[in-house]
Amino acid sequence: MDCTTCGTALVAGALFCPNCGSRAPAPSSSGTPTIGLPPTYGEPAPPLSQPYDGPPPIGQPVAPQWVAPSSAPYGVAGPPNSTAAVVSLIFGILSWVFLPVIGPIVAVVAGHMARAEIRRSNGQVGGGGMAMAGLVLGYLQIALLALAICAIVAIGFLSLVGSRAAP
Repeated sequence: MDCTTCGTALVAGALFCPNCGSRAPAPSSSGTPTIGLPPTYGEPAPPLSQPYDGPPPIGQPVAPQWVAPSSAPYGVAGPPNSTAAVVSLIFGILSWVFLPVIGPIVAVVAGHMARAEIRRSNGQVGGGGMAMAGLVLGYLQIALLALAICAIVAIGFLSLVGSRAAP
């Protein structure tokens, strides 16, 4: 089966083209196996495993082609998570434990970068929940730092005013 947009050859059950990223055409019922796609009524279920075809030919680019979750071992498999989303979540957690000043800044910047990357990828990159969690943790830590700084300044100001008022 070939991509209808750019003509790149696709593996059986691929949902997206590795070259242009467009959605792969629906498989035909002309005797071609539909490995990885959910069965419809009246069709037998696809086999549970598929033999290994070997490495791709030399010189042919290797790109991930995501197949339907039903063909993945051990349950659901999806696109890989954004690295920036993982960094955002890790620094969001670390900002509450070890890095109260620099951690939330990294978490917020990486979280926004991850969400932009995920939006641009058209479903090829996951991790939106991790990016959002990192953003929330980072912004909450920044808000707490701002409140703590305001409290310190207010206490210092009040103690300075109180010491000058007493004769």
